[in-house]
Amino acid sequence: MRDNSPPQPDCTRTHADDSQPFTSEDGLLEALNSIFPRTHPLLLDGRGDDCAQLRASGRLYVSTDIFLEHVHFRRGYFSPAHIGHKALAVNLSDIAACGGRPTGFSMGLTLPPCFCARETKDLLAGMARLAADYEIALAGGDISRGRDLGLCLTIWGEPAFPDAPFLRRGQARPGHVLFLSGRGEFGPGLARAGLLSLEANPAQAERLYPAACDAHRSPIPLVSEGLALAQFAAAHPEARIGLMDLSDGLARDLPRLIGPNLAARVTLDPEALPGDVKRFAKAHGLDPAKFAYIGGEDYLLLGSCAPEALDALRAAAPALTPIGEVYAGRRMLLNGHDALGLGFDHFAS
Repeated sequence: MRDNSPPQPDCTRTHADDSQPFTSEDGLLEALNSIFPRTHPLLLDGRGDDCAQLRASGRLYVSTDIFLEHVHFRRGYFSPAHIGHKALAVNLSDIAACGGRPTGFSMGLTLPPCFCARETKDLLAGMARLAADYEIALAGGDISRGRDLGLCLTIWGEPAFPDAPFLRRGQARPGHVLFLSGRGEFGPGLARAGLLSLEANPAQAERLYPAACDAHRSPIPLVSEGLALAQFAAAHPEARIGLMDLSDGLARDLPRLIGPNLAARVTLDPEALPGDVKRFAKAHGLDPAKFAYIGGEDYLLLGSCAPEALDALRAAAPALTPIGEVYAGRRMLLNGHDALGLGFDHFAS
């Protein structure tokens, strides 16, 4: 995302209710407690003390993600509900990528002075709806005032069953198959088309690329898909399944998945890409396959497996699409050509 900031929202606008910012922590906590249940089977003593006492059955999967205004989103085209949803969704995706079942999370929330109570409640409600879908608990966290809106979430989960493997990167070997797992109309590049179109003209983006806008603002965490892959991996250790979530695009994430001294031959059929990706690429004179390969923020599951396991794996995880193979080398290839796209990097100029 570019670093330039859009015009700030009009802090003088009014709402029928809750038109002013929260003026006390107690008021914000009261609202939060009315939106998120204070009790949950995971929480031994509910929420509200200096720490939460959690029920843990064994191994824990833990991940943390930061979600910052002007870095990860803009309020010009993200509603408060979108912000709450995506902040939690990207954390859920990390648990899914390891084949885990999410159980709870904590939240650090920084609110700017002009963010009114209604907007805050809408943000929390967007997050709470997604948390309810996965029956996970908000265990606690911290709140503060700051210049910009920001969230930092730490999420945890557990294995799907006691002996379920922790799915990790770096399992690929030469000859292994690369695959993507998703849901509905999915594909690499869809969220990138949403981001770039929303950055250029939000109203036009909503009309021309609705699926891409949804993919960027409201990603679907693929928890059930990750659990299915973990179940298969437990029954078929010889498949050597490697897995991660596709957050920074294939160009950045493929090397992270397969590990050192290996490369990949990737095939992306332009005609098989989502319609909004093809339309966006055509409208801007871009190669749709390269655009999709660069991608970013798709939150699909990117994996590798032994080739002899592919048919059985596709039967166990139907929304799985092979995209290439691993080989011993250094040249990443896309549709037979050098893949030069760099992908997204927070610290690259």
